[in-house]
Amino acid sequence: MIVALAVTLVLIAVQRLLSFNDTFDTALDGFKAMIMPLGTLVAGFVLKEVNDLLGLTNYVIESVQPLMTAGMLPAVVFVTMAFLAFATASFWGLFAVAMPIVLPLASSMDAHMPLVVGALISASAFGSHACFYGDSTVLSAQGAGCTPMAHALTQLPYVLIAAAVATGFFIVVGNI
Repeated sequence: MIVALAVTLVLIAVQRLLSFNDTFDTALDGFKAMIMPLGTLVAGFVLKEVNDLLGLTNYVIESVQPLMTAGMLPAVVFVTMAFLAFATASFWGLFAVAMPIVLPLASSMDAHMPLVVGALISASAFGSHACFYGDSTVLSAQGAGCTPMAHALTQLPYVLIAAAVATGFFIVVGNI
């Protein structure tokens, strides 16, 4: 970011698009506009670390273990990982945590592997759209000029409908 800012400042100066004072006033306004989104993202990463330290992964595995059958595994993976993606605001990190657990489990249960991977990807997409402190929501809200909570609340009905349809799909197709 610093290199990009420096290059941008040089280009503005060379092309004489703004005066010296206007250039730095604009850069400072940009920094001010990004303080809230960056603070929200940092809080999301802190929450993820706290969840990791509390042993959330082991708790989740123990909680959903009774529901694990080869046919139900894709639906259970989707619902569980969607909840975790929403709670932790970790969408790509979800794969790093879940893949080493879910894929060997799916393989040992002889579950439909592409369906299980699809459930993980779908859960990540759910969390990305539903979580009010996730990076995509925070940055979309900043671009739209509204609060992250307002943006997330406008997305929530659509995300919940899609999650219900996806859960039904994973139940039906997983048991075929």
